[in-house]
Amino acid sequence: MRESLSLQEKIERLQGPILVLGGSGFIGANVLRALSRYRDDAYGTASRLPAWRLEGLPSQHVKVTDLLIDSNLDQLLAAVQPRTIIDCVAYGAYSFETDSQLIYQTNFNLVSRLLARLKDRRISAYVHAGSSSEYGFNASGPGENTVLEPNSHYAVSKAAASQLIYFYGKRIGLPCVNLRLYSVYGPLEDASRLIPNLVRCGVEGRYPEFVDPAISRDFLYTDDAVEAFVDLALNLTEADYGESFNIGTGQKTTIRECAELAQQLFSISAAPVFTMPNREWDLPDWYADIKKVRARMGWEPRTSFHDGLMHTAEWFRSLPNRELYFQASKRFGLDTKHSVSAIIACYRDNRAIPVMYERLKATFTRLNIDHEIIFVNDGSPDDSEEVIRQISQNDRRVRGISHSDRRPHSAAAWRLQPRIAACCWTAICKTLPN
Repeated sequence: MRESLSLQEKIERLQGPILVLGGSGFIGANVLRALSRYRDDAYGTASRLPAWRLEGLPSQHVKVTDLLIDSNLDQLLAAVQPRTIIDCVAYGAYSFETDSQLIYQTNFNLVSRLLARLKDRRISAYVHAGSSSEYGFNASGPGENTVLEPNSHYAVSKAAASQLIYFYGKRIGLPCVNLRLYSVYGPLEDASRLIPNLVRCGVEGRYPEFVDPAISRDFLYTDDAVEAFVDLALNLTEADYGESFNIGTGQKTTIRECAELAQQLFSISAAPVFTMPNREWDLPDWYADIKKVRARMGWEPRTSFHDGLMHTAEWFRSLPNRELYFQASKRFGLDTKHSVSAIIACYRDNRAIPVMYERLKATFTRLNIDHEIIFVNDGSPDDSEEVIRQISQNDRRVRGISHSDRRPHSAAAWRLQPRIAACCWTAICKTLPN
């Protein structure tokens, strides 16, 4: 019989240092905040600052880095020397995250690069945030050995990562595991999601617009998800290496039932409206089978959907400025609907190139817009090529092109296709502070 411990006692027993990858995301931030209550050796990553979900945490425990750059990943592991790693990095879970190349780079390639590095390190546990989307169309209470039928690029990428983790666990002997998370909700969730909108509208005495009332989810409260990560990291045995575990409640909740519960909790008098178009991955039977994780890890959810929704509403009501929360969700989500390609012709500009880069980067960051910066070295006799190479190694949105001889300046003109291009360097400079 597994010893019964409080969450604090479990966290205190984890081997540290502890590294939470994707610590500025919804699930990662909840994990990092829970760990930080009881540990001073828990660190989380953020792709940039400010990171609104991490406000109030000690700055020295937030590592700002782009994990898709190999050198950054190496530097991070060398600096933290983690024994326990909780990987919550993901891209593509939101309907507006549609770049399929970035989905695979983030959800599969990064895992591949990371596991290759961890096999030679002395780690206690690597716990990966997978997804119930791995099951795709086969979503009606599937066991972990059920055939996967992924139905989106995101689902394919997560399914591929789970297979890679299986290989590293079973064949390489790495203490790694994949958690197939169901619909996690609670404090800090992005404002665009169903539950935050349900709570916001409910507090205002109304409903949000719903999809088909028969569509279902298995809603899991954040506290239970956090405890699942801790339990798996703490209790892994060699037999569990490489395995996947379903992390949900095992309860199917339809959109109609969501509306009915909201009516009860928020005393909404109007009738719900089910007119929002379904997403292509919406299903009428989407719920977990959690027998495996209950038997082997002793984990099971503690929070009912009723209580979890009530806790989320209490958190929302306690916000000092509710509108700032919704604005923050939008502001810190990169605008990928619009993008800019800045192409800079360089000749004897080794000292100016870093200045141009910093100013361009600051502008695009402030505008929160997707971008790339292309430096074209027109046969410079100085070390411009090496300067560009150094910048591009640390920023995947920077590319360098070197001409072997001097070209006409027009050869490095601003590019129009396939992205919207800036008109000229002067126009960008006008947006910058002196």
